[in-house]
Amino acid sequence: MSRTLYGATRRAAGSMDRLLKRVAAETAGPADQAPQPEEPPISQDLLDLLRHLGVALIRSGETTGRVQDILDDLAHRYDVDEVHFFVLPTGVFVRVQDSRGSAVDLLEADSDSLRLDQIAALYQLIDEIKKAVPPPARATADLARILASPQPTPVWRLLLGNVVLTVGLGLMLNPTSNSLLGYIVLGLVVQLLIMAADRFRLLSTGLPVVAGAVVTLLSFGFPYALGGGNPSQLLIPSVSSLLPGAALTNGSIELATGNMVAGASRTIFGFNKLLLLAFGILIGLQLLGTLPPVQPPPSGGLGWWTPVLGVLLIGLGHSWRASAPKRSLGWLLIVLYAAFCGQQLGQQLHGGGLLGSFLGGLIAVPAAYLVQRSKDAPPTQVVFLPAFWMLVPGGMGLTGVSELVTKNDANGLHVIVNAVLTVLAIAMGVLVGSGVVASTRRPRLENLVEDWLGPETGRHAAAVPPVHAAETQRTTGSSEPGSESQSSQ
Repeated sequence: MSRTLYGATRRAAGSMDRLLKRVAAETAGPADQAPQPEEPPISQDLLDLLRHLGVALIRSGETTGRVQDILDDLAHRYDVDEVHFFVLPTGVFVRVQDSRGSAVDLLEADSDSLRLDQIAALYQLIDEIKKAVPPPARATADLARILASPQPTPVWRLLLGNVVLTVGLGLMLNPTSNSLLGYIVLGLVVQLLIMAADRFRLLSTGLPVVAGAVVTLLSFGFPYALGGGNPSQLLIPSVSSLLPGAALTNGSIELATGNMVAGASRTIFGFNKLLLLAFGILIGLQLLGTLPPVQPPPSGGLGWWTPVLGVLLIGLGHSWRASAPKRSLGWLLIVLYAAFCGQQLGQQLHGGGLLGSFLGGLIAVPAAYLVQRSKDAPPTQVVFLPAFWMLVPGGMGLTGVSELVTKNDANGLHVIVNAVLTVLAIAMGVLVGSGVVASTRRPRLENLVEDWLGPETGRHAAAVPPVHAAETQRTTGSSEPGSESQSSQ
């Protein structure tokens, strides 16, 4: 009985299996009629190009809102509308969305900044993309070559550049002959530490502490030989290349324009670096022990011309140290002196350092825009960054922290508040200057300049098609620095 039941079950299973195979064979169509796989909403080559361009723009010193605007503009040049960007100081998020759903990709950003020659090549590539719209793979390869380009400046010129930069800033802040030797020695020592940090990762992490300690040991250990009896005046010019002025000012701009995540992270990063520098100063003082009071010998200033010479030396030193493109020094100096004149004007109007910082940041942006009009001028960001750095927004912060450390000032809250206000003054100046040049309202300064001087002939002037008035204005690779748009951060 069980054997009969087992046999019947196997025959029924076999019949059912043959039936299912026959039904599947009848319903299946020919192999060549199989549905083709769906194409992605954006090509992988274009996605890679946008991600790597975003990271490169972050490393060039751009604010996150401008990076987002530039990427949006480039995506539209390739007729892509379904891609969205979320830019942070540490990376770029890209979201691709269509009717089938969405996908998110990201690329981390290195903390290393690009050289001025790399920044110039980057913006030239962006302008080429806007004009010719080359294949994304070719543009990505060009970008990779720019980022991998070797250091064009020899070691001796890097050392000399930081020495000249330190002397120039020293002549602006403390123009005395007794301090010149200290600026030369300390500028050379700090650049050697920076170059060693490029080779040793551990030193790179603790570079602000090490540099602050070494500068303090030399300044206060040899107060008369290097500082002319006033060693505290050597601190700021010596570590000027390590000051986080750009991070603090960009952070303030991003906070003021609603980019809270990016702005807060930049601001915390900048103040953390200031604290590390101040910590290094404290370590240097503790290693020296109790020092007797130092009385500087009587020494008058070098003359009214020293700050003017200091600006020239800052331009020379920064162009050598940061590997500025050829034939860019003259344009760089024009913007530097324009920012310097604004800074001095604010001080002469009895507005003090705050008004001077505001006017310096305000004038630097239109000056960089006007320079951009020349055929031989480098991209705006190249001539703007040195002027942006010359205002030294982190200098007041380090001065305040170092005074609290070296003088044990229990009531030094006003110093910290003044430092924060100085950073905000520069940031607001850059924002207002950008608004004067790039505002969508009519009339605007850019239109007046066009009427007076004629159309722009600079080689980095990209042709931008007109946009609808309701759309957000797209920035170009050569547009004004510091302009910011509201983003979703």
